[in-house]
Parts: sequence; C-alpha cells; structure tokens
Amino acid sequence: MNCPQCKGYTLEPTEIEPGLLAAQCQKCQGALLSLMNYRYWSDRQEKLCEASEGETLVIEDNVKAQVCPKCTRLMTKFQIGASTTNRLDLCAGCDEVWLDKGEWQLLRMLDHQHNLQKIFTDAWQRSIRVERQVLFQKSRYQSLLGDDGFGLVDEFKAYLDGHEHRADILQYLTIRY
Repeated sequence: MNCPQCKGYTLEPTEIEPGLLAAQCQKCQGALLSLMNYRYWSDRQEKLCEASEGETLVIEDNVKAQVCPKCTRLMTKFQIGASTTNRLDLCAGCDEVWLDKGEWQLLRMLDHQHNLQKIFTDAWQRSIRVERQVLFQKSRYQSLLGDDGFGLVDEFKAYLDGHEHRADILQYLTIRY
C-alpha cells in the first residue's frame, strides 16, 4: 500500500502504541490505522496511556481531501475536538483512519485515545460545534465587557442558571425605573 500523501512511498507496519499496529509512511510519518485493530487493542487496555511529560509535539493536519490507500475512495474528515483544528480522515468503506504526523500523540494529549470510535459519531461532532459556539460567545462578550466585567457577569450567569426563580430575576433585571 502506498502513502496517500507521499506518492511512491510504501506504508510499513509499525506499532503506534504497544500492541497497536498501523501502517506508517517513513517520509511524512502519517499512519493508516485499522479500526478493527484499534477496537481489539482498546478492549484490552487496563490503564490509559499517558502523554510523556515535556514531550514536544509536532502535529500536522492535511487539509486536502484524502484518498484511502486501500480502496481509493475519498475519506471523510472528522473534527477531534473544540480546542484543536486537526481532523481525522475516515474511510467508511474500509473502516480505516488516516492519522497525520503527531495526531495520535494529540489524541493522547487530549485523552481521546480510547474515544477514537466516538469521534466519528454525529453526537461527538455536534458537541464540538456547540462547544465552539459557547467559546465564541464567551470570547465575544469578554472582549465587549473586558476581563473584570465579563468575570462578574459570567459568575452571575452561573448563579442565575441554577436558581429556581431564574425567570423572576430576569424579569426584575429588565424593569426600568
């Protein structure tokens, strides 16, 4: 099998974690991971893998459409999380994932190495969109109100959201004297 990014380079067997086999390109360090191998490996893990302290990560993300090295179908891109722009490429036909250089380490750093299958679900992708919208709104109001003002308003909002008389408080706040 050839690397989908480095035409002419063959994917070689490698272990991205002890017992987790993948096919890796020696040039770009990308790896093709079978979800069947991943599920087998994940089911047998007793403790979570931890990212090494002080480990410098070089993470790449190919923004171009990716072609599955096995079946030559286009792979679908899935967002990993709200705090990163990296996306994983999935071939639904072959059940294979393309990991660009450093993306496995990114999954470990985000503690998603045991959630890989969930990343490809509608629920996961929807939660990322909601989280990004919340972060955008908070950032917008923080720049509008300043750090101190936003801190006070955000703290009051948390109080208000949990209060049983929320509607009454909101009504009171809108009364103009």
